[in-house]
Amino acid sequence: MRHAIGLLLLLLAFDDAPRIRVDQLEHRVFDLINVQRREAKLPALGWDERLMRVARGQSDDMVKRRFFDHVNPDGDDPTARGRHAGYNCRKVMGGGSFREGLAENLADEPRFSRVRISSGRRTYDWNTADAIAREAVEGWMRSPGHRRNILDRNYDRSAVGIAVSAEHVYLTQLFC
Repeated sequence: MRHAIGLLLLLLAFDDAPRIRVDQLEHRVFDLINVQRREAKLPALGWDERLMRVARGQSDDMVKRRFFDHVNPDGDDPTARGRHAGYNCRKVMGGGSFREGLAENLADEPRFSRVRISSGRRTYDWNTADAIAREAVEGWMRSPGHRRNILDRNYDRSAVGIAVSAEHVYLTQLFC
């Protein structure tokens, strides 16, 4: 009973949370990724709806099953999740060799930057969707592996999939 009351109070505390338009935020993150590519003199990535569905599925799964990893609790990595969805990525490289599989960037951004408690009441400083997008991309660009995915000249298609929990925004970007 105490747990249920605590959960109800937590949910009520988030009543004033701004609504996040997932599809708009996905495209905002994607646009910021292409800004990074243009600054590096690389062609823009094309948006791939099928990749978006796989990416959004990963973000939804992370929210529902409370994990944050490139490999889900079933043992599926990005390439396996893509294959389950009927998506195969094969890139022909120089010299007749090829690379197979999807690359993935993950981010977990907080929905708020600060909580203030006064007279037992909590108020939140909510992050804007634009701030969430910028923080995710800036974080990826500071990480060597994520940056390498974003600036890999062999990738030409990508998409971002987002899921929102009470306290976090989970972002998955897939590359082919």
